[in-house]
Order: sequence, then structure tokens, then C-alpha cells
Amino acid sequence: MADVVEQILEKSLSSLQDLVARRLLSSAEVKLLVETRRQFEYKLQRRAARKADYLKYVEYELKVDALRRLRKQRLGLKKSTVSDA
Repeated sequence: MADVVEQILEKSLSSLQDLVARRLLSSAEVKLLVETRRQFEYKLQRRAARKADYLKYVEYELKVDALRRLRKQRLGLKKSTVSDA
């Protein structure tokens, strides 16, 4: 189970690096984001994942995306990159 979770987290590495490079998130925020995602992924990988776990994860990711969009707008960034996908 741990291998699956780590592979999932590694897939998002390039977009997280992009967010730091574009100064949309700090390194500390990315560490917190990765740890939170890890906790959610472990909940989803267990034998009996609950619907509520999926919903909480989606809500969390929507909030992260809203924060990213807000900061991008505040900084006046228009160019689309890896983290915009």
C-alpha cells in the first residue's frame, strides 16, 4: 500500500516544483500539502474506503486549486504551465 501511495505522490512532483518556482506556494506549504495528500491517499487505499473520504479529498483539492488561482491572479501571471493542468 505504501508503494502505491508514494507513486501517486511522485506523479504530482513536477507540478509542485512548478508552484514553488512560480512563487505560488512556499516550500513549507508544499510540505504540508504533500503530507495532507499522503494522509488522504492512505485513507483511500485501505480496504474499505468510504465515500466521505473521497469527498473530503476532493474538497481539499478544490480549496488548494482556488488558492493557486487566487495567488496567480494576484501576481498577474497569465502563462499556463504544468501546475495549471
